[in-house]
Amino acid sequence: MGTKRRKKGLCLLIIALLSLAGCRAEPAFTAAAGEQIPLVRTATLAVVGDIMVHDYQYNEAYDPAADTYDFMHNFQDVKRFFQGYDLVLGNLELTFGGPDKPYASFPCFNTPDSFLDALKDAGFDILTTANNHSMDTGKAGVLRTLDKLDEYGIKHMGTYRSAEEREKILYQDINGLRFAFLSYTYGTNGIPVPDAYLVNLIDNDIMVRDIQKARQNADVVVVLPHMGNEYETYPRDIFVQWADLMFEAGADIVLASHPHVLQKMEYRKIDHGDGVHDGFIIYSLGNFISSQTTPPRNASIVLHLTVEQVGGAPPSVKEVSFVPIWTQFRNAQNENHFVVRSVYEMLTLPQPLRDQTVRKKDQLRLEEIHKETAEFLLGRQIPLSEIQEEYTFPKP
Repeated sequence: MGTKRRKKGLCLLIIALLSLAGCRAEPAFTAAAGEQIPLVRTATLAVVGDIMVHDYQYNEAYDPAADTYDFMHNFQDVKRFFQGYDLVLGNLELTFGGPDKPYASFPCFNTPDSFLDALKDAGFDILTTANNHSMDTGKAGVLRTLDKLDEYGIKHMGTYRSAEEREKILYQDINGLRFAFLSYTYGTNGIPVPDAYLVNLIDNDIMVRDIQKARQNADVVVVLPHMGNEYETYPRDIFVQWADLMFEAGADIVLASHPHVLQKMEYRKIDHGDGVHDGFIIYSLGNFISSQTTPPRNASIVLHLTVEQVGGAPPSVKEVSFVPIWTQFRNAQNENHFVVRSVYEMLTLPQPLRDQTVRKKDQLRLEEIHKETAEFLLGRQIPLSEIQEEYTFPKP
């Protein structure tokens, strides 16, 4: 075994030296032993939970002198956790119904279009639009929201303009791996859906059919269901059963939302007929940004996933990590100021700067978030003296 490692190391060194010398070397084979080196394909995802704009947020963003809304400050502190990742995903839990209707939040969200400037600047590539607020501004709002996302170059799935569009699965090719993205919601808050194609509702038969169809044309199938009970920190049996059904149908990764608080995540051993590999599920990503500022709704994570395929083996979730985050509601001067913050960054600021940035009561809350998030997701306590910006979720 030691000899084999030395030979492989020597061959890789030769390839590297040839490359530096401007020579063409075939990386699939070793030069000395003729031993094949498996081709490795890797893709990385950054994922967040619910993206919401309540009236506190758009009122804070409003500039009366210019009669405009500016949300650009919302994500400046955390967009670095998206940079360098192949795809950035989130749950768009609002509609862009247009300025002809009053801007509104709960129970029916209509958000200023300029919020898209902040989303685009942050780096979002794909947003799921299937959730209980999809129909908040009616069919016209569904269609206009899709048009605005297209205008900004942000891809989407879960709501559609036509039956034909609904049948088109969203595929993305990343570094030689083909991903399929699907999303569904348990309902639309009782608002009727006039045309079935408008919103993907969770229907077991339809969902299984869609996932199986995606499985035939993709290396990795990602499902983003909107399910769960609000404010509960655990998934009930019915939602575990729905997740099981998704994996059985062909899903590799399930990224759920709706409870507005974090729920557990876990690796799953799955086999779609091509070999056992690691899948992954998180039952709720919590809120990314909102005005739900009472604990634990103001704490969440930026989730990082690395998917890897080695040779002809099925792609597998190689690594999962997370960055604990907090939505700041008011600044140190007690003025409304919505910014998504890294818990680590805030707690490691020099004390004078921390006092200029965060209220004393929020500094205590940040300490609670660190303790609660690490203990909840990792199953162990991490003292503040050992705080990290990002934590790796261990495989069992």
